[in-house]
Amino acid sequence: MDRPSDGRPPQEPSSSHCWLEVPDLTAVDYQSPAHILLLISDPEEGPHLAQVLSGQGHRVTLAAHWDDDLKQLEDGPELELIITDLAGRDEHGIGPAHDLGTPHILSSLPVIVLCREEDLTPLMNQWANGAADFLSRPYGDTELLVRVRRALIQSRTMRLYLRAAHRDPLTGLYNKRVFSEMLPREMSRSTRYAVPLGLIFADLDNFKYVNDTHGHIIGDQVLQAFARRLCLWVREGDLVSRYGGEEFVVLAPGAGVKGISVLAERIRQAMERPISTRRGEITVTVSQGAAVYNGDKDLSADGFLNQADQAQYRAKAQGRNRVVMADS
Repeated sequence: MDRPSDGRPPQEPSSSHCWLEVPDLTAVDYQSPAHILLLISDPEEGPHLAQVLSGQGHRVTLAAHWDDDLKQLEDGPELELIITDLAGRDEHGIGPAHDLGTPHILSSLPVIVLCREEDLTPLMNQWANGAADFLSRPYGDTELLVRVRRALIQSRTMRLYLRAAHRDPLTGLYNKRVFSEMLPREMSRSTRYAVPLGLIFADLDNFKYVNDTHGHIIGDQVLQAFARRLCLWVREGDLVSRYGGEEFVVLAPGAGVKGISVLAERIRQAMERPISTRRGEITVTVSQGAAVYNGDKDLSADGFLNQADQAQYRAKAQGRNRVVMADS
């Protein structure tokens, strides 16, 4: 964990790789063009659709079936929408919407299905399998563009809400749900690749006193300041989450006892600097428990977290403002 070596806590940054701004749910970008995949079997309809959509600024990838070379999807901008038809389907063909989810990149994309009126029954199956919309032939270019715009609006709005669901609304850090999902995954990866996994459980000292004395607005400022200081010290690839209240967790893949101890100590030192608030400077220290997972298959995710949590309790009992390593 390479950091400045002069021993002085750094100045607070304006941003950091783990400092996640809380998404503004009123500011969805509905105007920017999208990358759209056309899986169209008709040799005339596909190029015409590509021309119409490209004329609106969209980037279009055109293919007749999955046997076509779609490597351009990997190098281009992120795909946002699929438009496909029901005609000409064979064992290598287009298939229904749920078949389109077979390639991992398409598993959660909206699909607009082109069909004829006699395709009503299979169309209902498409919708049941997750198709976002349909266009009944014959259709006009204007109707196509309206359906595309609507699908993109719905998709972008949903993606933003899903993104917001992973964040703590106050600090912008990942929330407890994300940490709870990532902890067993990282433990499994630690076991598989025989690398240590460091964990810090941090709790701000006497935080109730801050809220009772200065008010919750000032308390929120303290929490935000701690989140920024956490993000200053962690490495790229570390996971920082607000666990709840004044509790935070750091998951550090590859960090052994020495590495996680150094990281926790630097976080502790950073919190000894006063925090500027609306009511002047306040100093709030932090107690931390640290633990390291070394591939013990008998240790559950809850057990690993409890090791760090109990070490944090010992740090509190020993006088606060310190780091305690879990018993190995």
